[in-house]
Amino acid sequence: MNLHHLKYFLVIAEEGSLSAASKKLLVGQPALSAQLKNFEEWLGVELFKRTGKRLHITPSGEFVLKYARAIKNLEDELLVNLQHSDEMGKKELILGAQESVPKTIIAQAISKIKNIRSVRLKVFEGTGEELFASLNQGRIDFFIGNFKPLNQGKEMYYLPLAKENVSVWGAKKFHALKKGFPKSLDGKPFILPGLQNPVRHDFEKVMMQKGIGFDVSVEAQDTALQKELAARGEGLLLMGEDSVSAWVCSGRLFKIGDFPEIHEHYWLGMVKRTIDNDYMKSIIHAF
Repeated sequence: MNLHHLKYFLVIAEEGSLSAASKKLLVGQPALSAQLKNFEEWLGVELFKRTGKRLHITPSGEFVLKYARAIKNLEDELLVNLQHSDEMGKKELILGAQESVPKTIIAQAISKIKNIRSVRLKVFEGTGEELFASLNQGRIDFFIGNFKPLNQGKEMYYLPLAKENVSVWGAKKFHALKKGFPKSLDGKPFILPGLQNPVRHDFEKVMMQKGIGFDVSVEAQDTALQKELAARGEGLLLMGEDSVSAWVCSGRLFKIGDFPEIHEHYWLGMVKRTIDNDYMKSIIHAF
């Protein structure tokens, strides 16, 4: 058995047919079929049942698949850790920052990481989905975000960074809503993040419990866009105080009221590796 056997088997299992796996691997179908047969003979078990051109994995195949994925993850992990090993003279980590996280929180996390170890950091911003895909594929070392994905792909560490109290903010034309808050919000337009955002979920739950209706005027993930739209009077904003402080100081946004039941949580997330490198261990312990 060699790594090629495992790699070919893994792709065949994921693609469900030899022809699709052949195209993905850029290996001829007869050669791929021969490699699969050799692997099955070496293991002494049947990995797939053939139904026409489709392959259906057997219980033995499912068992072997768990090991194939674990070995592939370990191979990926080796390549990532090798890039940061002291022996190679490289001390660089790549941080993915979710666009909706306040820059002050990102900056605080960067300062803390750099105080732990002398490293060079590269920072990339993106959506939560983009960052989790990059994390699973080993393109970034860790990320800062405000929600955990439902389908995580790999086992994760989530290290708490910060917690913000959430309030309602609006342009001057909504200033009168301070009186009678939160009942005054009934039927009013809101600029909210997507449904996968925990704050959106908590807000809808609290409003339902209080019997208060509201209108989703705009749904947007980008917090800068949310604040700009709110300042233009397009709707009310649900956000932590640190995130809107500059807009409040400039007089473009005003606090309408607080929701003590709702908090925004921020996390430093990273994939749990079989063998963590020294830099990752230091960060895990510090947070």
